[in-house]
Amino acid sequence: MDGEEEDEQVIAEEVEAMKSVYENDCTILNSIPPHFHLSLKPRTADVSSHQFVEIVLEVHATPQYPKEPPSVAIVDCKGLDQHRQKHLLNHIQTKANELSPGLMLVALCEEAVEKLSDMNHPDGDCPLCLFPLVTEEHQSETLPFMKLMSCFHCFHSECIIRWWNWLESSKQTGSSKSDNATARRNRAVVLAGGGHSANGAVAQGSQSEGDSNNTTIFVGGLDSEISNEDLRQPFLQYGDVVSVKIPIGKGCGFVQLADRKNAEEAIQGLNGTVIGKQTVRLSWGRSPGNKHWRNNDSNGNHYGGQGYGGHGYGGHGYAARQNQDIAMQQPAAAIQGAS
Repeated sequence: MDGEEEDEQVIAEEVEAMKSVYENDCTILNSIPPHFHLSLKPRTADVSSHQFVEIVLEVHATPQYPKEPPSVAIVDCKGLDQHRQKHLLNHIQTKANELSPGLMLVALCEEAVEKLSDMNHPDGDCPLCLFPLVTEEHQSETLPFMKLMSCFHCFHSECIIRWWNWLESSKQTGSSKSDNATARRNRAVVLAGGGHSANGAVAQGSQSEGDSNNTTIFVGGLDSEISNEDLRQPFLQYGDVVSVKIPIGKGCGFVQLADRKNAEEAIQGLNGTVIGKQTVRLSWGRSPGNKHWRNNDSNGNHYGGQGYGGHGYGGHGYAARQNQDIAMQQPAAAIQGAS
C-alpha cells in the first residue's frame, strides 16, 4: 500500500468516525474527499424548548485534504439572521484554518456545536409588543422569553401569557353577556305573550389589563397597504385619537386614545372587524410612557423617541398576525414552555 492509499484509508476511517459520533444527524455526500451535511443544535440536555437556534452545516473538503482545510457553509438554519450566520461561519472557518494541516472533522464539528450553544438566544423583536427579545445589556442572562414548540417563533413570556389570559377573559365576558341577553329576550317573549325579538350579535367583552391609565390598543392582522389615516378613522367614533403607529413590515399597528373607557369600547367594538382589507384582532398595547414608543402628529407622521428597532424576527420579518394565530392555536404548549 503506497502513501496515497494510506492517506485515503485514514480519511475514510475519519469519515466513519463522523458517522459513528453524529449518527442520523450526519449525511455523507462523499467519503473521499469528505463532503457531508451535519444537523447541529445547541447543547441543552435535549430540552427542545430551550433550543432557539439550529443549523445544517455543510463541510466540503478538496482532494488536498488534510493538507488544506475544508470549506464550510450553512445550507439551512433557524433562529439566526444573516449577521449571526456570518459570524458563526467565520468562527468555524477560522478554527479549520487553525487545525490545518491535520485530520479535523470531528474536532471542527464539535467547535461548531460549542459556538452555536454560545449563540443560543432568540434574535429580533417580540412580535406581540415589538420590543427586543434580548437587549444588548442582557445577552448573557436568562431572560423571560420562550419558543413555541412547533416552530421557532419566539415571544416574551409575559406577552404571550397576557395575550392568552386576555383571550380567555374575553371569551368568558362575551359568553356571560350573551347569556344575559338571551335571558332578557326570553323574558320579553313571555311578557309579550309569545312575541319574537330580533336576533342580534353580542359584542365580545374585553378585559382591562395592566395599567388602568393605559389607553394604547394593539391592532393585529393589518394589510401591508393600510395607511395611518385608514387605521385612525374607525377609532374616531369612540373618542379622540392621540396617536397612530404602523411599524413597517410588522402587519400590525398601535392606536392611542385619549380616554381609557373609550379605548375599552373600541376594543370591544372593533375586535374581529375589517379595517383596510383584512379582519383585525385588538388587545391592549404597551403604554406609550415607555421610551421606545414613537408618537405621530395629526397627519400621522412619526416624531420623537427612539421608535421600535428595525430588527426582523429571527431575520425573517414574520408578521404579528401569523404569530398571534399560532399563539391562539397552541397556547397550552406555549405557557408550559414558559415555566
